[in-house]
Amino acid sequence: MTCSKCGHQTDGGKFCEQCGASLAGGSADSKAPAETPQAARYTEAAKQASSMYFSFCLKVLKRPYTEMKNAGEQHILNSIITMVIFALTVPLMFYFGLKGFFDSLGDYSGLFGRSYAMPTFFDIVVKPAFTFAIYIFLLFVFTYAGVRIRGVQATFKEVLGRFGTVLVPFVALLLAALLLSFMQTGLFVYILFFALCGIAFLIPPAVILSYHEKAAGAVDTIYATLIVYLLTFMSVRIMGDLFLEYFGRIGGSILGRLF
Repeated sequence: MTCSKCGHQTDGGKFCEQCGASLAGGSADSKAPAETPQAARYTEAAKQASSMYFSFCLKVLKRPYTEMKNAGEQHILNSIITMVIFALTVPLMFYFGLKGFFDSLGDYSGLFGRSYAMPTFFDIVVKPAFTFAIYIFLLFVFTYAGVRIRGVQATFKEVLGRFGTVLVPFVALLLAALLLSFMQTGLFVYILFFALCGIAFLIPPAVILSYHEKAAGAVDTIYATLIVYLLTFMSVRIMGDLFLEYFGRIGGSILGRLF
């Protein structure tokens, strides 16, 4: 082993026999250049991807319908990211809302204090996030079916690109509701309800309408829209059941911790 300070050759050990300098620092420094560029590349790639997604969202927020009509398979990654954010935002909203409720009890909470009754982050956020992810994917499948029965030769990825693009404004509303839940104000419930209704009732018809010029007329527009709304009502019913199950899980977790 060579000392990085004086160049003396030594058989080993932690310190140089000639000058007493630490030999461990030299070995650590020799490894650092090999690791740093790789970490820097990952960091730079993550920053670039975040910047591109943020720019994409700003463009969509300015002109949602126009950007949706121009979207396609090239936007599938952005669409998936938006759907994942949707699946996480709603559970996070209820987590911080419930946390704020227990915190407001203060020193008089006793047995009902947050440390006793508050369910875990995994129970409130992680588990329900999978349920909401299934719901939003199911709604997309219904929308894709509505596009196909109109005779439009659109690929699965292309419709997913448009669906995720028009989802952006509603996810922005959900994020606004999340911020209001941080502030412990009940206004977030109304924005949440408005955003969820918009997702269920506005996105499917908007995506189908964006393919109006390409429709082959296999099914009349009125009937295609009715079918999509029927499927949408089914998804809303499923969503209602999921909400009831979600609140039931939270209530059961709280009661289980108390008793």
